[in-house]
Amino acid sequence: MSVILPTPELLAQFNRDGFLVLPDMLSPAEVATLRTGIERAFATPSAEAELYHMSDMWRPKMFEYGEEFEALIDHPGIADFAEAVLGKDCHMIAETGLRTTPGRTFTGWHVDDAVRFPLPPGVTLDPRIPMPTYLINMNYYLCDVDEELGPTQFIPGSHRAGRSPEPEDNDANGNPTWEGRGLVSAPGKAGTLVLWNDQTWHRGGPNLSKGRIRWVVQTPFARRWVSLRYWPHVNYHMPEAVIARANPRRKRLLGFHPPGAYG
Repeated sequence: MSVILPTPELLAQFNRDGFLVLPDMLSPAEVATLRTGIERAFATPSAEAELYHMSDMWRPKMFEYGEEFEALIDHPGIADFAEAVLGKDCHMIAETGLRTTPGRTFTGWHVDDAVRFPLPPGVTLDPRIPMPTYLINMNYYLCDVDEELGPTQFIPGSHRAGRSPEPEDNDANGNPTWEGRGLVSAPGKAGTLVLWNDQTWHRGGPNLSKGRIRWVVQTPFARRWVSLRYWPHVNYHMPEAVIARANPRRKRLLGFHPPGAYG
């Protein structure tokens, strides 16, 4: 494992391209433990996954499935990136297990949740102004993800578009482009961390393998004012054991903040 720190150079690259690929952020031992844990989670029924008709490919609130997933929340180096981009009072808004079987694409091209800084048609952001980052998403690869298995894919710089991709953005292969920049895949060995501004146009690539499963744990972090996504939301109560095990940093990253604006 190599702890890669959020240097000014990496942060500048993130602001320019809208994503980063960081190899070896998890050790082989951590990958093995997490892989066993995610397989165990998918062997367990999930009422929430059933509610969204995603029981075969999605598990929410992975910190409820084992302490190994709690350890990801404040993992060395990883939480540092979240705090460097979003501020020291940021928090994790979800922790999700993703399982992509052969023939599946996890999603089509999209921005996450909503366009947060919309721009009128024909208007581009002044290059001197960085696109505000309110939420970053993170994929931890728990297996070797090559092109056949379907890596996370991006359109570099598209976080500055101020809109979602449209059909007229597509190239001859049916993938969007933005200001002359086309699809970039992010393959990586098990233990790789892929992180992105949630406004960057992206997708989980199609799994074209002959029998392999793509295993990923995803942890989005956001600024303090962005709500947690722990269903059933207002009525959700975090397990007391998770809270009791959390050190102060992890507890804050789980959403336990001191009083602030509005309460």
